[in-house]
Amino acid sequence: MDVFLLKNKHLAFVMKLISILALGLLVGCSNNDDNPTDLTTVQVGVTTFWGEAAFFVAQSEGFFEEEGLEVIAHPHTAGKKSLKELYQGTLDIAHVAEIPVVRALSGAKPYSKYKEFNLKIFTGMIYTSNSQKIIARRDHGIENPRDLRNKKVGLYYETTSEYFFDTFLLEHGIQEQQVEKVNIDISQHYMALKNGQVDAVVSWEPYASEILKKLKDNTFKLNSVLGHSTLWLGVSSETYIQQHPETIVKYLQALKKAQDYIKSHPEQTKLLVSEKTKTSLSIIEDLWASIEYELTIGERMLFLLNEQQRWFIQEKQRIDDTTKQSDVHSAIYFEALQKVYPEGITVIQ
Repeated sequence: MDVFLLKNKHLAFVMKLISILALGLLVGCSNNDDNPTDLTTVQVGVTTFWGEAAFFVAQSEGFFEEEGLEVIAHPHTAGKKSLKELYQGTLDIAHVAEIPVVRALSGAKPYSKYKEFNLKIFTGMIYTSNSQKIIARRDHGIENPRDLRNKKVGLYYETTSEYFFDTFLLEHGIQEQQVEKVNIDISQHYMALKNGQVDAVVSWEPYASEILKKLKDNTFKLNSVLGHSTLWLGVSSETYIQQHPETIVKYLQALKKAQDYIKSHPEQTKLLVSEKTKTSLSIIEDLWASIEYELTIGERMLFLLNEQQRWFIQEKQRIDDTTKQSDVHSAIYFEALQKVYPEGITVIQ
């Protein structure tokens, strides 16, 4: 009888233990379902351009995670590569300068083949007038802009450098056919100029300053009175924005935190940008004052994009499908920035 009672007590204890463990497991699973640390994955195309400072800061300081995002960076040498991947569906967001965006909005290849894709600009991230540079070799007989006639000039096609160089030639009275253009990836500009493959390059920062530093007295910057302004834009597809509007808001909130950090921690940011772009700190410091880091959709952005679209459309052979042309204003998505930083919007919606 005692043995029977002992067995029953032991069985009761085991059953109670199992119930406690099961309850604990159930509670744990329930808590995991509501865990605020679950992150939304976002695929973002970026570059080693110094204009990515806010992105670099948001990554290093954990601002994306604070907003519930797991941001996967896809690095490229130029924003046009990110934009093409956005159209191909491998990215959710792309960072890119004006000309690739203008090409896409104007119905140019390869963007025109994506019939159901509508590009949306949801923010500007920087503004600078000190990015595009023309670097020439003195020992190739170049002392001033007019000496570019009958010379080879390297530039990266389908980027903002094309627009800058076209306006530069116009400024100095040089016909386009008087110069031989050579398509060279921005990362190869230094070697192309060093090896004599070209006589000059149309480059952008920090590549331009690195070329001048490495090739020293044998190279110099050709001056332009007109100058050239550069934007750095955050873009996505209309479909992605419609399906994930809060993700765009959270992404901008992280960038806003980063831009506030840049203002309060400039020295730390310079070190980070130097490391991420593999550029000497002295070059970053020389360039720093010439760039504005601020989330914005303003008249300056619309003016630059409209001017460049008019320039692009004048060359009608570049347009593949006129039915895919969009005006700049209709391509702007205001709602996310309105929620995050309404002061950054200075245009009539």
